[in-house]
Amino acid sequence: MTEQSPSESGFQPAAPPQRTASDRRRSLIAAGVGLVVVIFIFGFVLPSVIDYETVFEVLRSLEPADYLTMLVVGLLLYIPEGALYAALMPGMGLRRGMSAWVASTAVSTTVPGADLVVRYGMYRSWGFGVDRTMLGIFLSGLFDNIVKFSFPALAVLLFAASGQELGDFVWIALIALGVLVLGAAVVIGMVRSERFTRWLAERTEAIANWGLGKIKRDPVEGLSGKVVGFRDLAAGIVKDRGLVAYSLSAAGKLWAFVILVIALRIVEIDADVLSLGQIFVVWVVVMLITSIPITPGGIGIAETAYIFFFTQIAGSEFSDIIAAGIVLFRLAQWFLPIPIGWVSVGLWRRQISRGQLPDPFTLPTRGEAEAEG
Repeated sequence: MTEQSPSESGFQPAAPPQRTASDRRRSLIAAGVGLVVVIFIFGFVLPSVIDYETVFEVLRSLEPADYLTMLVVGLLLYIPEGALYAALMPGMGLRRGMSAWVASTAVSTTVPGADLVVRYGMYRSWGFGVDRTMLGIFLSGLFDNIVKFSFPALAVLLFAASGQELGDFVWIALIALGVLVLGAAVVIGMVRSERFTRWLAERTEAIANWGLGKIKRDPVEGLSGKVVGFRDLAAGIVKDRGLVAYSLSAAGKLWAFVILVIALRIVEIDADVLSLGQIFVVWVVVMLITSIPITPGGIGIAETAYIFFFTQIAGSEFSDIIAAGIVLFRLAQWFLPIPIGWVSVGLWRRQISRGQLPDPFTLPTRGEAEAEG
């Protein structure tokens, strides 16, 4: 399939360049900081609340069928996540959508900051133009964040309906709901009104140029025209596929929650210890916490948060069993995509080296192609 999808709007977003020595240096620094955090958490924080030997004993006592179950449910996560990518890139197909998702997930987990370049390269080598590529990447991130910030409100409604106490989670839900409402208002305003889009872009450009002036950098020019063009491109896709994209993103996130529940039940954390509602609330809170990219994939941060919150609910006597369940969950949800994703990257690069796909970083952008013509 080949698609260049030229736009009448004149919008020509900048493509992410191939990684430079400076990019690699920043990635190494980020990886180094993340490694220090991980060592501190697993070497000092967690040993103070759990016993590693007991945790591994619980894991050793599980049946092969338990690990097979976690493998299967972990692999099923790729379907809704890949379908989201495909839905926002008409013509891509589910197989390539899953390949792009698992590849970018693996890269972001191991080489911070490089996932955008890999995903951009895959889309371009598959025949998509720069504008459609960058729009697809932006929209998938947008829908993922809308879903993330809508789940706390859902958790409040579920708990209110069951009559359970929410405690401080109410404030977390209210903050998330406020962010969601503000973001939704901006997106709706941009879709419905070109005037609002241009006004917002002009204000953003003014603020950006003020900040750039303070650090003696060149100002941004023509942002409003580019953003209006982006709006024209995005509006049609959101109108035609917005509901499907939201549903797929929600399905992917909820399947991760299902994986967590299965992992806890496998280690025999029953509903009388942690109910589905309690697991859901903690899962939502940790999902919001790990949205801040302190470590790749939230490694260390997620484990600590899950163990802390679940232990607060269930009691310290369950801390080691809970930790075993979290290890199972993270193996399926966090670790499994890494080897599979890098295999996907390797297969994609081999197709390029064999001439079966074009090198995405040697393809001209639409503006370059027009100039050559």
